[in-house]
Amino acid sequence: MSQRKPIGQLLKELGYVTEEQIQVALEVQRIRRGLLGEILIELGFVSPKEIAEAIAYQSGKPYIDLSQYAPTKDALLVLDKNIAKQLEVLPFDIDENTLKVAMANPYDINAIDIIKRRSGRELDIYVSDKESIVKFVEIYYFLLENPIEEKIKEILEKSIEEITAEVPKLVNLILDHAIIDRSTDIHISPENIASHIFFRIDGIMRHYYAIPKEIHNAVVSRIKVLANLDIAEQRLPQDGAFSHTFFEEEYDLRVSTIPTAYGENVVLRVLSKNLSLFNLRSLGFEEDVLNHLEEQFTKPQGIVLVTGPTGSGKTTTLYAALRKINALERNILTVEDPVEYRFPFIKQTQVNEKAGYTFARAIRHFLRQDPDVILIGEIRDEETAEMAMRASITGHLVLSTLHTNDAVSAIPRLIDMGIKDYMVASGVTAITAQRLVRKICSFCKRKKEISAIELAKYGFKEEIIKRYANVENINDKINVWYGAGCEHCKNTGYLGRTVIIELLLIDEDIADMIVQGHTPLAIKQKAREKGMRTLKEDGLIKVLKGITTPEEVKRVTG
Repeated sequence: MSQRKPIGQLLKELGYVTEEQIQVALEVQRIRRGLLGEILIELGFVSPKEIAEAIAYQSGKPYIDLSQYAPTKDALLVLDKNIAKQLEVLPFDIDENTLKVAMANPYDINAIDIIKRRSGRELDIYVSDKESIVKFVEIYYFLLENPIEEKIKEILEKSIEEITAEVPKLVNLILDHAIIDRSTDIHISPENIASHIFFRIDGIMRHYYAIPKEIHNAVVSRIKVLANLDIAEQRLPQDGAFSHTFFEEEYDLRVSTIPTAYGENVVLRVLSKNLSLFNLRSLGFEEDVLNHLEEQFTKPQGIVLVTGPTGSGKTTTLYAALRKINALERNILTVEDPVEYRFPFIKQTQVNEKAGYTFARAIRHFLRQDPDVILIGEIRDEETAEMAMRASITGHLVLSTLHTNDAVSAIPRLIDMGIKDYMVASGVTAITAQRLVRKICSFCKRKKEISAIELAKYGFKEEIIKRYANVENINDKINVWYGAGCEHCKNTGYLGRTVIIELLLIDEDIADMIVQGHTPLAIKQKAREKGMRTLKEDGLIKVLKGITTPEEVKRVTG
């Protein structure tokens, strides 16, 4: 076996850390004991996931993100929980001959031998980080003996009086179930004969439970008590928040209520306090777009705008951008609402409207802090837009988000906010628009041959299909993929999400068109001549690569 590289060297080669960050970690290692990998994680330079990805790369084994894959019951039953804990492994899939297991150390021959003997099967080894394995061993073996769905159904099958007495327990179980199934939002919606509970997973609303209408008010009151809201007020919308702990991990839940014809509708946004570090490469950008983005995020000045609707991953992209910028060499300040993830060596502040600390006021004070890079959570108003523009043209790199449907629409949006067209042309260097599409489940992925023309019914133009599918005749056969549905993806055929993007680079030609007052349509046409792909085209590339389906791209882009 060839000698393994030191973890620091491996992480550097993969682009996860810089030489400067390794040197800082080595200095810290000198004043306190510890493994270099662990110190790099503590300093926030890398995530446990990236360490695992590096080990996977070195060992030639695939990496698995266990937060995305619920193990099958049959796989869990092959290994005793205590053995799984002791060996730091998680069995997650099984067939007649093979057991798929996640390991933190794929070189542990002793553990591999024990699992083979106990399972009587060959092993298919995947690499994950130790923290995830330890956490999910606890969670999934507990759920094996205490299935949450069964517990919720048991409560709901009782009499109304008994259910009412168990409402606090019922609410906790619903929250736990939402977290296990990676839900971002929980909807509690009253109707005429029952109240319904939906979870939003990978951007799609899915119905989970119907609960008796008679206990709807009790469930809402319980949530209001947790969120410190007025339980007597049912005529007006209310907003609040509370924390929920699930297996020692804390989650913030933002609560919103509105009165409807059948009672109060409640939506809870689920936010983990333990967000993982992001890097641009892992978000799913195509290589050419990734190279352009990395170039934009390392420029000395200008504004880079990330646009898209709520829930399209804008903040994630900006956070990944922050990691690309060397915070040991450049002074980075942020103003966010709220601060969702804390970065090392970056000065992060949070908007406080009551105290008068707005986005615009923050930027004004940032300019006295000798900044190189300023991140603004969102450009919402004229004053913030003006301050961002001023910061850009005085030699600073500004990163921010804006709500528009596509990249080009950000230009008239800024002009509507009172920014002069020549300032937009000189200040903004790049605008992205992005959406999240569901990925095909890798466990039940199937190939299907269709004629290229069939893609046209999903809104793809014939010339675009020919170009990206690399076919001369529109009736030629091509391969697409879909998910057949399995236990891992709850029979949806999809598991996890990735990004599709259009990137508008403001070069001299585009800047001239902005100043001359050309329409967004004309600017878009010019940008496409220069190589810009639309969201739909970027989606088509992912369809042809087998990452997503044409139905999913149509759902997201229209």
